[in-house]
Amino acid sequence: MIDLVQSLLPMKLDVYRQIDSQNANTGAIVKSWVYYKTVDCHAKGNISNSSSNTNTDRQSFNNKYKNEQSLQIRTEERITLREKITNIRDMNSNAIWTELNYPSDTPTVFEITGSTPIVDPFGKVIAYNSTATRSENQQIE
Repeated sequence: MIDLVQSLLPMKLDVYRQIDSQNANTGAIVKSWVYYKTVDCHAKGNISNSSSNTNTDRQSFNNKYKNEQSLQIRTEERITLREKITNIRDMNSNAIWTELNYPSDTPTVFEITGSTPIVDPFGKVIAYNSTATRSENQQIE
């Protein structure tokens, strides 16, 4: 029997946390990403029939090609701005958002742009809604 959490958060995603270190030779700050954990979630793309900036997918050609995607994600735990998410998958572990330009449909990497708590009528935080946008850098090193 499926429990309540599984029915509300039927997907999973992988969270990568930012680690800062300093290069001993140059003194430059080096940012790297390490796997942190897998969490249950519910994700959906932003859909709009207007000309606002909340459209889920948008490609533009200017001086630089841009491929923009935006998602709304609900999780039990807060995901911070210092984390990236990837490998959003369904209950059968099939990746839902993938990069078509890579040879093997690599899962898309997203950056968190904001997070807000969801509270019950008694003021207790029960979940978090986060907004994520497609990361320009699709490699997590």
